[in-house]
Amino acid sequence: MERFLLFALVFSAIFAFAVSKGGAPERWTALIFLFGAAATVMFRAPFGTRFFSLDLGIFLVDGAMCVALIVIALKAERFWPLWMSAFQIIQFLSHIPDMLIRHLLPESYLIMVTIWAYPMLLLLAIGTIRHQDRLRLNGNDRSWSNFSAR
Repeated sequence: MERFLLFALVFSAIFAFAVSKGGAPERWTALIFLFGAAATVMFRAPFGTRFFSLDLGIFLVDGAMCVALIVIALKAERFWPLWMSAFQIIQFLSHIPDMLIRHLLPESYLIMVTIWAYPMLLLLAIGTIRHQDRLRLNGNDRSWSNFSAR
């Protein structure tokens, strides 16, 4: 329970910071995290069976977040969303060992699929701080790239 409270506290602080001080990529990423966290709570396996086998609900939520973060990385005029997408891909792929190794300890599976949330939240906070720095230095900070696939 302490782990959940710690995550909720860190998540709430960084979510509020990104939504209030971030540019569009930071705000969209914060919203993806909010919906991802809510969907994880709604669709995860029941407590007694959680992490003893592939948790399909969390697997699907991680996959949806992966797609959404890749879209942001492709459109944002920022570097940090590339790292964010890479971390989410690793988190998504962390479900594979449980599919292949049936005797994997539930604690190992839990750590593999949850540990990446903390560096991702830190990255969102750093991205928001850097956005504020660019605003102070330049007076503006373009959020989205004007790259087109013509």
